[in-house]
Amino acid sequence: MVLTLTDKLDQLLRERGLNKSQLSALSGVPYTTIASLYEKGADNAKRSTLLSLARCLNVSLDYLADDSVNEPQAQILASAGHFDPDKLTPEGRERYEEYIEFLAEKFTKENV
Repeated sequence: MVLTLTDKLDQLLRERGLNKSQLSALSGVPYTTIASLYEKGADNAKRSTLLSLARCLNVSLDYLADDSVNEPQAQILASAGHFDPDKLTPEGRERYEEYIEFLAEKFTKENV
C-alpha cells in the first residue's frame, strides 16, 4: 500500500497524540502551510518545510516525502548521543524545551 505525505502525517499525528495546530507550533511550520499540504498535496512543498516536519515528528525526510518509503526510521538523536541541545539557536532551544515539556505532560504516569 502506498502512503502519501498526508496519510503519513495523519498516522504520525495520531501516534503522537498531536493535531495540526500543535504540529505547527512544535515544528515552526505555519498552520496555513500544513493545511495547504492537505488541500493541494505535497508536490510543490518546500524541502525546508518537509525537513522541519520530519525533524519534529522524528522521522526521516525520505519517509515523509517519498511515497515509496513506507517504513519510518526514527531519528532519536538525543538517545543516540548525536544531539547536543546546547548547540541550538535560542529559538531552537525554546522549541526543544517546549516539546520536552509537552511530552512530559502528555506521557507522565498520572496522565496516561
